Amino acid sequence: MSTSTNEGRSRAEQREATRAALLAAGTTAFAAKGHDGVNLAKDILDPVGISVGSFYHQFDNKTELLLAIIDHATTRAESRFFDSLPEDQAGIGPKFVKASWDAFLSLVDEHEDEVTIQLRETHSPHPEVVAAIRKLTDARLEFLVRRYRDIAPPGTTVDADAMVEMSAALSLAALTAYLHTAPADRPRRKPELVGRLTTMVFAGIPGFIRPADPDS
Repeated sequence: MSTSTNEGRSRAEQREATRAALLAAGTTAFAAKGHDGVNLAKDILDPVGISVGSFYHQFDNKTELLLAIIDHATTRAESRFFDSLPEDQAGIGPKFVKASWDAFLSLVDEHEDEVTIQLRETHSPHPEVVAAIRKLTDARLEFLVRRYRDIAPPGTTVDADAMVEMSAALSLAALTAYLHTAPADRPRRKPELVGRLTTMVFAGIPGFIRPADPDS
């Protein structure tokens, strides 16, 4: 192999390593301070020892870096449920719903900073960031909503728009609640949340109503 080919590969590998370092540092910084609170040099470049010139070979500005971080999370979300959730040829059941919510909440365990960015930037003043967050949210809901249609008995239809709206609200609340749970308490909190979310999917509010205990 020629020296020029080796040098070209080395430069390409270096660019890829620089990009990976910027994505990692950016994820940490944006989760901690939000888009508008991050100082590019102080919060992203200095901690990983990357020059301003090297940054601008990769991204035009910090907004473009944030969008790349969100896009990376979206790509992973689009395949996550397909790879991890059980198939249920007979339709959707409690086992599937529990597994889906468990996988959804595991996003906090595995990618807490990305989830924090999603929640923090949902109401960003920057339209392109809001659009990217919406795409990420839709990617995480698409699979669940498609499978939830299987709940409908034969001869009935599902109001998909309402399902998406309510699933989005429930998912946002679940992520927020779990994210705000202390890490040491999450092993106990997750199955509790998963059980309650599953009850809400199948029974709604009536699923939480129990007969009064006559001895209480």
